[in-house]
Amino acid sequence: MDLRQLRYFVAVAERGGFGTAASALNVAQSALSRHIRVLEEELGGALLVRGARGVSVTESGKVLLDRSRRLLGSLDDIKAEVQTENREPSGTVRLGAPSSLADIFYAPLARLFAARFPRVQFELSEGLTEEMTDRLLRGEIDIALVSAPRPNDHLEYETLVVEQVFVIGPPGDPLLESGTITRKAFEALPAVVRPLSRNPFPPATPSAFRVESMTPLKQMVMDGLGYGLLPFSGIHQEVANGTLSAALVPWMRADRVLALPRGRPVSRATRETVTVLKAVCRSLVAERKILRATRSGRS
Repeated sequence: MDLRQLRYFVAVAERGGFGTAASALNVAQSALSRHIRVLEEELGGALLVRGARGVSVTESGKVLLDRSRRLLGSLDDIKAEVQTENREPSGTVRLGAPSSLADIFYAPLARLFAARFPRVQFELSEGLTEEMTDRLLRGEIDIALVSAPRPNDHLEYETLVVEQVFVIGPPGDPLLESGTITRKAFEALPAVVRPLSRNPFPPATPSAFRVESMTPLKQMVMDGLGYGLLPFSGIHQEVANGTLSAALVPWMRADRVLALPRGRPVSRATRETVTVLKAVCRSLVAERKILRATRSGRS
């Protein structure tokens, strides 16, 4: 029994005759009859009853017809899926990230995708890590790019990069002029402005303010309301133009993590997005917009 015999059998059974089935399949009626006869011999009984008005399906033929339709339908689905994979990816990819990551990843990601995969559309959103992982679990987004997420059996995590963390202050701040801060000096700092979401920064100093977005956090530091804690990727522009000073906190790290739903089908466009996100990360590291953490605490 092979697929051709099953297709021939289904065609005859659905059309009610060998002549009409032969015309639809573009094969000789004698060849079609021979294939059905061989199939019946192999299965040990009649599948079709021939009559003056055409053919009807026997009880065993009905079983084969039902199973054959399912099998051939599954094969058609497989063919369609493989053909889709071989074509240029398309569709919509929904990506969510905290503002600290969205600010540096979204623009280069969109630029690369527009050049490589113009048929893919993006829905890019921002929110706290906890919000993004919740939306991922609810199926509202396809990928989350987050910081130090909580363990979850329903999500798959892949660390994209582990960043250096810096304490930031107003321009020319004497406490930060050495470029690296000791633990003792850090613990002696006045109030520190912290991100609102869960993060790896220990509560070693008072937190007079906790803010959701990176932009107001940096502005509050510039205005002298306290020191801040951020990875270098969030402050590289301000450090370069002198609007913030920064000192490395050698014992702190910020894990940047890709999160995908476990067990949920992932489109080719989503897989390509993951690949491009990794390429963007490598470029940002090479451009020193991201300082990768090392055991020594230096990039």
